[in-house]
Amino acid sequence: MKILNNNIIKYKKQRNTIIKVAIICKLIIWIYCLIVSQQLDNFDSSTTINALSPLENPNDSSLILNNDKTSINNLKDHSNTSPIVNFLIKRIFVKWDSIYFIRIAEFGYEHEQNHAFFPLFPLLMNIFGKALNSFSFIHSLSFSDCIIVSGFIISNLSFVLSAVQLLKLGYIIFNNSEFAFTATLLYCINPAGVFTTAVYTENLFNLMIFSGLVQVFGGDYYLLEMNGRELGTHSMPLSRKIWCTTLASLFFSLATATRSNGILMCGFIIYTYYSSYITHVARLILRFLHSTKTYKKTYLLKPSNSMDKLPLVNSGFDNSSKTKDLLLYPLLIIIQSLIIILPYVAFQYYGYSRFCINNNNNNSSSSNGDGFNSIKNGGDWPRPWCKLNDDGWLFKYPNLYGFVQNHYWNQGFFNYYTINQIPNFLFATPIVLLSIGSVVSYLKYFINQPNQMIYSTFKSRSKNITNDTTLQLASIGHSSNTFSLVYYSPHLLPFIVYLSFLTVFSVTFMHVQVITRFFIHSPLIFWFSAKFFMNRIPEVSTSSPRMSDSGNNNNNDNNINTSPKKKEDSKLIADNFKKERVERILILSYFILYNILGSVLFTNFYPWT
Repeated sequence: MKILNNNIIKYKKQRNTIIKVAIICKLIIWIYCLIVSQQLDNFDSSTTINALSPLENPNDSSLILNNDKTSINNLKDHSNTSPIVNFLIKRIFVKWDSIYFIRIAEFGYEHEQNHAFFPLFPLLMNIFGKALNSFSFIHSLSFSDCIIVSGFIISNLSFVLSAVQLLKLGYIIFNNSEFAFTATLLYCINPAGVFTTAVYTENLFNLMIFSGLVQVFGGDYYLLEMNGRELGTHSMPLSRKIWCTTLASLFFSLATATRSNGILMCGFIIYTYYSSYITHVARLILRFLHSTKTYKKTYLLKPSNSMDKLPLVNSGFDNSSKTKDLLLYPLLIIIQSLIIILPYVAFQYYGYSRFCINNNNNNSSSSNGDGFNSIKNGGDWPRPWCKLNDDGWLFKYPNLYGFVQNHYWNQGFFNYYTINQIPNFLFATPIVLLSIGSVVSYLKYFINQPNQMIYSTFKSRSKNITNDTTLQLASIGHSSNTFSLVYYSPHLLPFIVYLSFLTVFSVTFMHVQVITRFFIHSPLIFWFSAKFFMNRIPEVSTSSPRMSDSGNNNNNDNNINTSPKKKEDSKLIADNFKKERVERILILSYFILYNILGSVLFTNFYPWT
């Protein structure tokens, strides 16, 4: 009980520290951006123009957030724009995508291209903007200013809360407070710092993703080893598992309502129910890859043959019966995945009802012979994407989001690979290398010792770690920092798959300059970075406990005979330590430099989106 109380006290202390650090980081970036914006002129000053709604009819159905005449008249009135709001927030942080979010929050989805931005963040800005505008002491502010202030508060508050959730997630998965704390500190100074301060969706999306992941891995059931429970060792009751995954699906659903890639979190729901099988299959694949290696073998932490006969580790969940595996779990996966996907489908249907159904009967048109209507000075109506695609089942139904991304933003397979985009590729290179490094390092470790995939915590793995294994780690190119082994947990398997897919897709389909901010919702980036900042354990003078005991004289003889070997090993560790120090400096330099450079570019409307 005393140890448990100490863990709780330590967690609360670290949580409070993270909250303070997160707030301080946001204040530093805010003040720095204020200073920078005073020294440089905007590359594009169009954001200073007051936005007026083009709607002529107050009852226009396209205004989904404010549909009464009085409200619309108030929205059009920007005469009382606050110079304080403009100086502290709008002039600095209302750039690039922020303009769209504020516009949608104020006027709704007026145009087709606005559907590239999902509705949860603008909706919250609208709701809190109205609440803020209702207070008498700030009633003089325009509704537009209230929306800007609301968006700024929501974004930065979400950042602080997301940092707390990331700390909690690290505690649950790694059972290592220092590692979780270090990774969260790195998250607080992430290279996309200006985007996590501006009126952007990053923080709200991260909050929903991290909160959902906490529930995927059991939530408070495993946090701080309550009642001695530990992820990977103790099974969670079925009722608790269903409750946690349902909560996770709700959080992931809100993430989907914030950004489209929230639907990918369905994979974590699948992993929750079939983690033991997935881990076992991964172990078999890794063992096959290990057997095909051509470079020299290592016996680092190699388990005895009896370990191959160990039962499957079920990653902290129930041993599934056939009924659960074949009936209950598939049903739960379908229901919870539908919950996650529902916001995406609903948003597409909303666009379809606006551009393909309702307005079709409200516009005079003439047939152009191909099933569409051509509206004078209005383009094709209904829009080209409204037609069902009979060429394939996957994209058979109308997809406004996909059309908008391709038609207006030129998103597509290798569409961004042009000469003039080389600077943007260079900007994205560090985060891409970091993500690739996190995946490759993980795979390399488990290919070297595939049977480690059955180990679930550093606690069980560290029983066999001695100074000998430290040397062997260094000899095969791994860190000689044994505390960094905490990163190599089987529980990270779904994160590895997810980030691998995200990296390939982002580099081939997306505008690469957004990757820096796009990847910060993956905890793997910060967990991998954190492993370079872990302290080395003191070197031990004893060998592996598996080795036979020898007398003192024999030990002295061995020391004399192997002194050249020890010198060589010491040199190897020293070289590896220098390498780790360089890696730490590179990571810190990258994080800090991109915060400095990104703040300059973003606040002055240079291409940093």
